[in-house]
Amino acid sequence: MIRKGEKLYSVLYQKCPSCHEGNMFTHPVWSPKFADMNKNCPVCGFDFIQEPSYYFGAMYFSYAIQVAVFVLVYFVLRYTWDPGTWTYVIYMILGSIVILPLNFRLSRAAWINLFVSYKTR
Repeated sequence: MIRKGEKLYSVLYQKCPSCHEGNMFTHPVWSPKFADMNKNCPVCGFDFIQEPSYYFGAMYFSYAIQVAVFVLVYFVLRYTWDPGTWTYVIYMILGSIVILPLNFRLSRAAWINLFVSYKTR
């Protein structure tokens, strides 16, 4: 069980890395505005935008998640259906599109949690 106070809690639930209570994003993950992010934590006031271009490093996490999606799609197709090459490509692209909002959010949450520690009240 993941508990409040663990970095994984903050990443998976996209909560403030400082207080683990406020939401990092303003809308639900599957909403068309999935990328809208709060400027500050609504609970503790922590600044989510530390500096310009702060979240460029989140691309490393995004890449890792995307590779995991590709591998998962490959193994599922390979061991259930064994289709042709273009079917693999199409399903990998579809998997990338479907997972995009969640990938975006998890990558940003993981990146900021590398540098911010949980502060108990």
